[in-house]
Amino acid sequence: MNRRERVLCALNHKEPDRIPLDLGAGCSCKFTKYFYVKLLDYFGIKEETLEMCHIPYQLVYASDKVMDLLGCDVRAARLKPIKQGESYYAKKWEDDNSYFYRNDWGTVYRMPKLQGLYYDLAGCALGDAEDEEDDKKFVWPTPDKFDKAGRKELEDYRAAGFATTISEQFGNGFLQTGPLIWGFENWLAMLIAEPERCIPFMEKHLEKKMEFYDNIFEVYGGLIDVTSEADDFGTQRGTFVSPKLIREMILPFHKKLNEYIKSKGDVKITLHSCGSVTAALPDIIEAGYDILNPVQIAAADMSPELLKSRFGKDIVFWGGGINTQSTLPNGTPEQVREETKRNIDAFAKDGGFVFSAVHNIQDDVPIENFIAMWETFQDNCKY
Repeated sequence: MNRRERVLCALNHKEPDRIPLDLGAGCSCKFTKYFYVKLLDYFGIKEETLEMCHIPYQLVYASDKVMDLLGCDVRAARLKPIKQGESYYAKKWEDDNSYFYRNDWGTVYRMPKLQGLYYDLAGCALGDAEDEEDDKKFVWPTPDKFDKAGRKELEDYRAAGFATTISEQFGNGFLQTGPLIWGFENWLAMLIAEPERCIPFMEKHLEKKMEFYDNIFEVYGGLIDVTSEADDFGTQRGTFVSPKLIREMILPFHKKLNEYIKSKGDVKITLHSCGSVTAALPDIIEAGYDILNPVQIAAADMSPELLKSRFGKDIVFWGGGINTQSTLPNGTPEQVREETKRNIDAFAKDGGFVFSAVHNIQDDVPIENFIAMWETFQDNCKY
């Protein structure tokens, strides 16, 4: 059984020869810049440059050499965008204290120069908008096309026996793009008090996302095993908005998008959603999602045992291997081993599980804790 066969077997809720592993490839399964430097030092690897894949979160593309050493079964395409005209909003600048970055959606991020690890949200395009006329001032980004030379990379990964994924999205999800344009307080109030301003935006976003996938499949069609969409429905204690609003207002757009994606290829679709999403999981499954990531097991009602028993036959858990909020950064190596083994035991039966940590590996994770997690996986991954 090669790596792709192993992953596909698990995604079809069957037990492969061992649990598939994703460290460094999929959505929210990557490494932040400074942790990656620790990993390179541990393995004695020298890389001339670090290729960033997400500026605000300071994530890097892990090299094939690193992922080979870790035994990662998945490889992600490094999309090579061809811009369709100059971005209206995108800009970088700095002052005495901070670096600033504004993306194609007009969202401004700021990172302190002194001990800054990430970019924080610092502004948005329509923060002062009061009505539909103000909303019309937003300038929509055009989905990139992609260099067809990038297809060779996935062809090589497929030939080498790896499962393949596209981990980027066009914007955020139908719930969580709004706050990045209007601001959280404004968008959440609009969803309840002025849905007539939200629905047209989400309809336009759906059109743009479909165009994005047209461009993806034009280059990578026939070579993609897994795609991903992101929409954070959960907080630490429950859903971000009511499950009813998610079901009736947000997920219909996800369902239309998923149907469109699956009409273009035989692919599995991941929903990246942090937090406690148990209350929305039946509707997430009904909307056509095959996989949940990153499986935030420390959130309310998100224990591995509960998730597996209630939803394990209907959705794959890609993540959930170790709590990255407390255990991985702050526990002892022995505590890391104990929790990793416990989570494997809960999730692995009958397939439907790809091992990864809960979200990207952060800068404050001690290398000995990461290695304890990885070694425990190696010791307990076979069926």
